[in-house]
Amino acid sequence: MLDITIDERMVNTLLEDAINKHVEKLAKQKYFLTYNELSQYLNISKPVIEERFIKNGLKYYKIGSKYLFKRTEVDEFLDEITECMNPTNNDLKFFIKVQSQLKS
Repeated sequence: MLDITIDERMVNTLLEDAINKHVEKLAKQKYFLTYNELSQYLNISKPVIEERFIKNGLKYYKIGSKYLFKRTEVDEFLDEITECMNPTNNDLKFFIKVQSQLKS
């Protein structure tokens, strides 16, 4: 039989370090994304963002000539879209059709 001993101080130190690293990572995340940052975040072009996301209801905030997107709202929007998809209907072009089917 194995005899395993755990040093509680070491475990607490490791946990604290891991939590601190995660908090630092979260603190560095931006609250708003610009069009360019959103394009990089999603790895898609600006025209696709406008055609497939904004026209389908992705919220944005316009300050002067600058468009800003909340990262959390983008993630929620993508979750909503992907929940409506299935293996045979997984193209963002058809999201409007999927949305209208859900309302019926």
